[in-house]
Amino acid sequence: MPLYRGVKKGSSTTPPPLDPTRRVARPDGRHRPGSSPAAAPPAATPVTADALANPVVGWLAIIAGPGRGAVLPLSYGVNDIGRGTGARVRLDFGDITVALENQAAIIYTARSRHFYLQSVAAETLLNGQPVPKSVELTGGEILQIGQTRLRFAPLCGPDFDWRDDG
Repeated sequence: MPLYRGVKKGSSTTPPPLDPTRRVARPDGRHRPGSSPAAAPPAATPVTADALANPVVGWLAIIAGPGRGAVLPLSYGVNDIGRGTGARVRLDFGDITVALENQAAIIYTARSRHFYLQSVAAETLLNGQPVPKSVELTGGEILQIGQTRLRFAPLCGPDFDWRDDG
């Protein structure tokens, strides 16, 4: 299997010189005779309270339109969706049919442990239908804003929340 050297084909950049002392791990986990085995991986960093200051509670995956394949995290509270810099969930992938101002919002509250979609613009569709003022999301729904289609995937809900004791 060829090694990735970090240079794209046709690039004018020359690759860095090879380091003859660098060891390359073999896929089978063995090392060459006469060389020492690779160092143990660093220990996992313990989770601190800072790591949970703004945890992910769900995601929006772009399944069609500009940005296809991108995954956008959702947090506690109001997740404004739009193309502008003020949006918590920015759809700034080149779809100019997405309004600069916020077009919709997904809200997650720890108290109810439910997600709600609120539409601000009439062009927002949920599963192909115009969105009423507010609707509960359960998972798997398809949201369309402009030419961008997003699939909703919750993490938190009735059976799990980051604020549980563990």
